[in-house]
Amino acid sequence: MAKHFLPLFMAVAVAVAVSAILVTATADDLAPAPTVDPGNSTAKPTAYEMLERYGFPPGILPAGAESYDLGLDGSFQVNFPSDCSFRVSKQYKVNYSSRVAGNIQNGSISGLEGVKVKILFAWINIREVDLDGGELRMQAGSVSKSFSLDNFSTSPQCN
Repeated sequence: MAKHFLPLFMAVAVAVAVSAILVTATADDLAPAPTVDPGNSTAKPTAYEMLERYGFPPGILPAGAESYDLGLDGSFQVNFPSDCSFRVSKQYKVNYSSRVAGNIQNGSISGLEGVKVKILFAWINIREVDLDGGELRMQAGSVSKSFSLDNFSTSPQCN
């Protein structure tokens, strides 16, 4: 049973992380995570760099984000040119809407909107992603699963 949930939760993790990475902002617009020194950077960080500032690997966000907004309170919105989908395995498909939103804090993404995973014939929304040591814990519906951070070093390409 664990083998069947790994691709699903990887998809969930990617979706949640994607939302977090896409919410990149300038140093003036962002209350930096504890590991950030805003005085050392003058250029706007990329979405992937911003995700790393919150402790997330860059591969939880797919390639192709067009724009983003990140509020001082951690609320974010990421925009893609269109819906983005990709397969995690033959059994699971992940979909990012053209608008993904939620709230990011150091090590946690909550209230996620616009990211879902298809399991069998049903689409399930991914609502939360948390860091737990060297793992990402994702919640889709009532199901929660953890995955190694190593699985998210590269951003997936949209189909």
